[in-house]
Amino acid sequence: MSSLKKYWDALNPREKTYVLILAAFALVMALFFAGRKFSRYMTDIRERSDSAERDTVQIENLGRQYQLLQAMKTGDSQQLDNMLSSIEAMLKTIGLREKVGSLTPTDTTVQDKYLKREVRVSIKESGANQVLDFMRQIEQSTQTLYKIESFSYRPVLKKPGIYDFQLTISGFQKKNDGR
Repeated sequence: MSSLKKYWDALNPREKTYVLILAAFALVMALFFAGRKFSRYMTDIRERSDSAERDTVQIENLGRQYQLLQAMKTGDSQQLDNMLSSIEAMLKTIGLREKVGSLTPTDTTVQDKYLKREVRVSIKESGANQVLDFMRQIEQSTQTLYKIESFSYRPVLKKPGIYDFQLTISGFQKKNDGR
């Protein structure tokens, strides 16, 4: 350490200035490269996180599709028998039941093996957030295995942010011989 001090003392003022500028430049360059490396690291973490989230959603969707196919294969009769009451319970939970204009079920035979029930839901003068929560609850539920077939909306005149909605929710089950 003392030899470094002797060297520093032996420098003239102009050389000392150059050494300080060079040290400051080296420090700035070190900070710059460390910042770039940190930025790349954070970007890599963000990409990994996004990828993991996409994979999770894909796995959830595949699991839901598998459950739907299993329900179709086994013919879970409770599935469609309770469809209207299940939809009404979801609407009540979210606070939309009093805004429902109609719940209209329609049954259709598919390939002579399956029964498809569609329920048309009409929701009058509601905000979009509640309806989107209702749709999300239907699509993500692993108990009911229903899906949104169609969705439309129109704004209510003179009421900004308020809409009338039409949804079609469907579910399948294997037909029993008695049906």
